[in-house]
Amino acid sequence: MNASESDAVDWRQLVDAFSEQRVLLIGDVIVDVYVYGTALGKSAETPTIVAREGDTKWFLGGGFLVARNVLELGARLDFVTLVGDDEASRLVRTFQHPGYRALLIEDADRRTTVKKRFWVDGYKLLQFNTLDNRDLSPELTERALEVFTERIERCDVVVVSDYRHGFLTPTLARGIVDLCAAKGKTLYVDSQQSQSAANHEEYSGANVFVLNEKEAHAILPDAEVDEGSMAKLENLATILQAEGVVIKRGAAGAVALFGGRRWQSEAAKVTAVDTCGAGDAFLAALCLAGTDDPETALAMANRWAGLSTCIHGTDPPRRAEFITSPGG
Repeated sequence: MNASESDAVDWRQLVDAFSEQRVLLIGDVIVDVYVYGTALGKSAETPTIVAREGDTKWFLGGGFLVARNVLELGARLDFVTLVGDDEASRLVRTFQHPGYRALLIEDADRRTTVKKRFWVDGYKLLQFNTLDNRDLSPELTERALEVFTERIERCDVVVVSDYRHGFLTPTLARGIVDLCAAKGKTLYVDSQQSQSAANHEEYSGANVFVLNEKEAHAILPDAEVDEGSMAKLENLATILQAEGVVIKRGAAGAVALFGGRRWQSEAAKVTAVDTCGAGDAFLAALCLAGTDDPETALAMANRWAGLSTCIHGTDPPRRAEFITSPGG
């Protein structure tokens, strides 16, 4: 969909319809901390930048950023996630929204995932991660699946946001896929590869997979097939036993396979300041727009993700801005 066709979409009507939807989301919560500073110079002892510390901002990211995007777009949401019994989990526990229900699995022996980024004069200088990526215990895995099962009847669509921090074990992943199939619920899966090996085949049989180019190549490392070609999309769908596959291509937009057809959408025309969280925004918009009209769904996901890159930090765009902003 090009810019002129995108402008013809009634975005307000589309977004207003989201208020009738309830999403069941399961995934990793990440507490994102942004520390801002101003450079003073270099240390006399070591080649280290010295900076004056400024503001510190806290955000609910990872799967929780998907949740916040869904809520900002007007839908209702149940969120199954894992937290530790620590100070970082307080931000998760105290979050409130009229359309939101928290379904927290607590692991007292695990620290909540925190990613702390240090920005100096607009440049990300350093990042520290507080991680505990051990697989969830069999007992808590069973509890998570019980909670998921209790809520699935009430939802319209199911979304997995797997950041690979030990919560979504292979057992839990398979249980989610099988239960969605049994209940006839559409399941969207976005599993991050990052520093880990791809695990998408653990979710084989899910309806829609949302991948970036690196993840698509990890699943199907065929250098002779272009990332966005029809053959690539068909092969990915076959391997993953999926009805639909979406490949996010950053500034090149997105391509997808739905209904046996290849679809393509341009990226939003924006001036990006921070791309962290754009994939979460894309996933939230796509799952709400659905796959009945792939062209519009991809255009919406790209538009919403594009707006998210105009925000420094992991916050969702604003619904009002999405409706009124020009182009996409």
